[in-house]
Amino acid sequence: MGDYSQADLEALRQAWPQPAPPSPEARTAARDALLRRAAAAAPQHAGRIRLSGIGGRTRLSKAGRRAATIGLLAALISAVALVANPGGVEAPHSIVPGIAVPVANAQALLGRAAAAAGNRAFTAPRPDQWVYIETRLQGVPKATTDEVQTPDTPLETRVDRSWTRADGKEMAYFENGELVRSATGGAMPPQDYATVASLPTDPDALLSWMYAKVIGGPNGSEEDRHNQAYRLLGSMLAQNLVPPAQEAAVYGAMAKIPGVTVNTDAVDVDGRPAVAVARVENGWVSHELLLDRSTYTYLGERALASADYTAPEPGVRREGDQKILYQGPSYTIKKGTIMTLAVRLGIGITDQPGVKP
Repeated sequence: MGDYSQADLEALRQAWPQPAPPSPEARTAARDALLRRAAAAAPQHAGRIRLSGIGGRTRLSKAGRRAATIGLLAALISAVALVANPGGVEAPHSIVPGIAVPVANAQALLGRAAAAAGNRAFTAPRPDQWVYIETRLQGVPKATTDEVQTPDTPLETRVDRSWTRADGKEMAYFENGELVRSATGGAMPPQDYATVASLPTDPDALLSWMYAKVIGGPNGSEEDRHNQAYRLLGSMLAQNLVPPAQEAAVYGAMAKIPGVTVNTDAVDVDGRPAVAVARVENGWVSHELLLDRSTYTYLGERALASADYTAPEPGVRREGDQKILYQGPSYTIKKGTIMTLAVRLGIGITDQPGVKP
């Protein structure tokens, strides 16, 4: 799932001759300088060196050559961790600063996302201000009897725009061209900044809080609790302006849920390369959280058919010791079909509802 091929990395390695081993004095001075540089610059510069093939050759920008030179020095003295380990979650380690090492699992990816979130610049809204979120929602139409939906099935599209007071007292949205205001009503997951900002910043505590809130509570089946907690954590990112500490805790909590994996397929979100963590529900629905490949900022969510699925015929059927009445149509969804895709188009703070930031 890395951005660079082995040939790219080999070309990068061969771009500079091997220097002579540094003296102990030079080693100490270089290490101290590098650590100071990493501490000062890592939170603000989480991007990657961009490699571009021109005429069959691999070229690096001026900034890329400088970063790679620093990386070679780092390789000589030691591998330096660029970010701290958040709450026991595996954090990224890079020998060449600026080039992201491909993640091996969801815990590594979510560790990077947590570290990036914790270091992100943030301005909290005043209680009387409004958080604006704009989201494009796409999905396959409601299936009809005997219909077969495939990755080529056209998606229905709509754009949602909402404003929520930071103190949680009110929300607003347009309906038939008119701005409608209503109470937030204590939804789950929370939909207002004040509530989200009061949540635990420790991943274990946040996950315990979430498990206690899911349908069925602590006595529900383990698999149902894992599914609901995972999806609600993602929805909290989708529906809120989340402070850095709580955002980092969300990623840390997700990393602790069994069955969360990395989707190794490339994902493009409106021209923005994305990585995805996923959890498969009922054996065929992959719920994916989409993050920017370089900055690990939240981009959106999607539900993807990870296997073929055929809905049962209407009637009563048995699942284990239970009888289930199914009243919907029988239809088929093929593997790879995007059932829902939510892409964040904008988020910001305004002084009044109905106005974009």
